[in-house]
Amino acid sequence: MRRALLLGATAALTVLGGCSAAPTPGPAAAPDRYGAPVPSRSLNASGVADRPCGVLRAEQLEAVGLEPRGQLDPLPAGRPACVWEDSAFTQQTSVALYPDRDYFVDTYRARGMYQFFEPVTVGGLPAVLQQTTPGALTCTVTTGIAVGQAADVTVSEIGVAPGTRSRSCERATRVSEMVIGNLPASPK
Repeated sequence: MRRALLLGATAALTVLGGCSAAPTPGPAAAPDRYGAPVPSRSLNASGVADRPCGVLRAEQLEAVGLEPRGQLDPLPAGRPACVWEDSAFTQQTSVALYPDRDYFVDTYRARGMYQFFEPVTVGGLPAVLQQTTPGALTCTVTTGIAVGQAADVTVSEIGVAPGTRSRSCERATRVSEMVIGNLPASPK
């Protein structure tokens, strides 16, 4: 009798175990960021992305030696950049804002294109300095301003004497800090 009771209990557990609910799926896998850090806070570039010439004020442009009037430059990605030059035409600076594309992650994905690729922090946000060759006369700083948004600042030095150390990354970082400081926080 005892044996029949045990067999009956085992059979009941087996049937009940087979009727249990299907396991609930876990959270969706996070998209691959190719090593790009996630910004600790979110800024919003959507209000100025189509008007990047308005992202820097005249006194900020003057502080970095640029003329206050920038020119829109259409980019293949669809949004325009704004390009400023200094009065002697020895420096050119461009700013592009990406409110609907994680250009910061794209930059990490394409890191093999750059001989110089240095992660940094700009305005408290993750950024990366990029140059095709170390010490090149052009440097780009791409900053992750929110998940899915980025700011891209490129400085090119023109007519620099041979042997002169390039300051393009220092200048691009300084302009990036200004851009970051002028962008509003993302609405919650």
